[in-house]
Amino acid sequence: MEEKAQREGEKQVLSVLIEPLEALGLVRPSKATKADFELQKKELAQKLAYMSDTGLAELREWVEAHPGGKDKDRFPIALHILQKAHRIETPEAGPSPFILKVFATHHLVPEALAKGWAPELLRQVTAERGIWPGDWTCSKLRNEGIEHARRLEDIELRMSRGEQIPPDQLAFRDRRLAAMRRCQDIADQARAGRAA
Repeated sequence: MEEKAQREGEKQVLSVLIEPLEALGLVRPSKATKADFELQKKELAQKLAYMSDTGLAELREWVEAHPGGKDKDRFPIALHILQKAHRIETPEAGPSPFILKVFATHHLVPEALAKGWAPELLRQVTAERGIWPGDWTCSKLRNEGIEHARRLEDIELRMSRGEQIPPDQLAFRDRRLAAMRRCQDIADQARAGRAA
């Protein structure tokens, strides 16, 4: 999710879910300190920013029907709210925290993006969850990716000359461009998260 959309989503969570529940009189869970509860609300806003107004309204109705605490006057714990939210609207799967960390800090990511082998790097990091790509692995990925980048460049050049391009090569071009856009989006998201 882009930074602007994330901020707007968080505001929606506050105005459609959290603030109306507080206006009804729901208070923090009994075992949470005031600071803990403020942090929980912030976390909820961040994690539920993907939801639509309709989904948030349905979630609010569920919370109203399932308050926590002995006197039924408290927010349910955040985990229960998140679990119900995911049953109402499944979040779009984005890059994992590990992938974001690699794209934010790995010294070869700028080169991979510039020279067109970022999709190979992303594939490696996704397949080998939690294993940081070393220089030898990146060298192999670079060689493979540069071949794909050359192929894409060749197709683009032939297209610019008005040549007829076979459907399988057009399909490769579309897949490759989409993969490169996804990598750039992940890098942008990683940088934004690092700057926050």
